[in-house]
Amino acid sequence: MNLLREQSRTRPISPKEIERMVSIIHRKFSSIQMQLKQSTCEAVMILRSRFLDARRKRRNFNKQATEILNEYFYSHLSNPYPSEEAKEELAKKCGITVSQVSNWFGNKRIRYKKNIGKFQEEANMYAARTAVNATSVSAHGSQANSPSTPNSAGGYPSPCYQPDRRIQ
Repeated sequence: MNLLREQSRTRPISPKEIERMVSIIHRKFSSIQMQLKQSTCEAVMILRSRFLDARRKRRNFNKQATEILNEYFYSHLSNPYPSEEAKEELAKKCGITVSQVSNWFGNKRIRYKKNIGKFQEEANMYAARTAVNATSVSAHGSQANSPSTPNSAGGYPSPCYQPDRRIQ
């Protein structure tokens, strides 16, 4: 408006003409504003779908891989930190990467510490399975299939069920 008023000093511009020009500018501005909103919305939707697609690709390990990892974890509960060689062997057995094995053990240790009571039943199940395997191994004179690392003191305590339901 101010620009048109200044121009009216050099040449006469009627108030009606000024009003018409302002309405044209407003229409153009509204059109550009709408285009900007639409393109921004489209870009956000594209980014959102890409993000959701990336999140959908996350999958859990298959049941056999989880069983192998849990068996190792609970059989080495006093020191649930597999050596690099053990990680490589576990990765091969499970069909996953060494990095995934390391992450799985890190997450498992954290979850185990947080919910030691919840994992009591699972630990007992794997302990029983290990005992059965040890019995069959000594009966057959062969070695167990799971990779081994030396157990050391100071790891996680083996939970034991007590009649008063406390973990010791």
